[in-house]
Amino acid sequence: MKKISLVLLVLACSVAFSQPPNGSRSLIHTQSARTFDSGRLELHSNMNFFTRATEFIGSGQAPQNFHAVNYWLVAGNFNLTYGIVDHLDFTIAPRVYQDTHYSNEYNLPGDIFLTLKAGSFAFMQRHFYGAVLTNLRLATGEVHNYPFTEYASGATEYGFTGALSYFMDPYLPDRSLGIHLNVGWWNHNEADKVLFKFSNGNELRATKNSSELQYAFGMVYPTSMFDYRLEAFGISYLTEPDEFVYSRENYTYITPSIRYKALSWLSMDLGIDIRISKDENTTVGVPNKTPEQLDLPNYAAWRVQMGLNIKILPFTTSRKSTAEIEREQFNKRVEFFQKIVEDRQKAEDVQEELNKLKEERKQAEKELQELKQIMEEEQN
Repeated sequence: MKKISLVLLVLACSVAFSQPPNGSRSLIHTQSARTFDSGRLELHSNMNFFTRATEFIGSGQAPQNFHAVNYWLVAGNFNLTYGIVDHLDFTIAPRVYQDTHYSNEYNLPGDIFLTLKAGSFAFMQRHFYGAVLTNLRLATGEVHNYPFTEYASGATEYGFTGALSYFMDPYLPDRSLGIHLNVGWWNHNEADKVLFKFSNGNELRATKNSSELQYAFGMVYPTSMFDYRLEAFGISYLTEPDEFVYSRENYTYITPSIRYKALSWLSMDLGIDIRISKDENTTVGVPNKTPEQLDLPNYAAWRVQMGLNIKILPFTTSRKSTAEIEREQFNKRVEFFQKIVEDRQKAEDVQEELNKLKEERKQAEKELQELKQIMEEEQN
């Protein structure tokens, strides 16, 4: 009952907020190079899960007391992002992680992610934007080095990311096709950290600091009501973790998703991570990931992603500055002219069809006249 209640709690949280600890103007896994305006505050939440009914594998028959396990991986995140000044925002993102498959069953709270982002640096006539992110992971969770998901060493981890964004329309970037690329470096900083404890009290300590190359690519096609999105992301270890680390293999996922923009201050996300990298297990020297030998992937084969985004500041009812009013009026004029162009194109299409019909009618009348003359000549 306790585990079920916590699952429901995370689900409830995801219905109240969106997004994993990824910062401002982001997709599910990919950062945009744009930052929040000064004074802007948003609250995001995300819940992702994987489940699988497992079977016994290995030599021989399953033990008589063996029972199939409905295996769950559930992670809940929420974050707050605030625009400090133009070109600089800050994100704090606590994580709630469930089903770590240790005696404590879950981490509550989990680790805390901090991100400082300097961005919105435009170039190439504002079609391109650049950004640099500084990321920090504070190990506030009780258990780390858990299987089937990204490596968490339990140390204070840190990294840096570069982000590049392209927008087809430099004047209305949020309404045009957007393409985003992230490349980053991450240090797990775990040297001499206890990563595994045996039941007899023996410990395994990390012998080095592992590091990885992180990458993400995302595309967004926005409409008035929905954003259609596609991402690819993953890691490649530059310095591999010790052999007794569970998640010591590289991975790559693709993520199709959709965002429903219900209100000006509220949107909802739904997507699925699909692993396209091979399923291999190079971990040695520690017990199997679960008490029984179970047919489970090294990383989750898929994960459902759900979340909400809520804009808190600035309030829409607050008094707007002259610059904000002028910007809104400009956007309205652009929308008006776009509507005129669309209507004109539709009218031109209709006129073209009418012209075609007129030509076909003339051709038919000409053929009818020729046929009439042939019939008259035959009668004479």
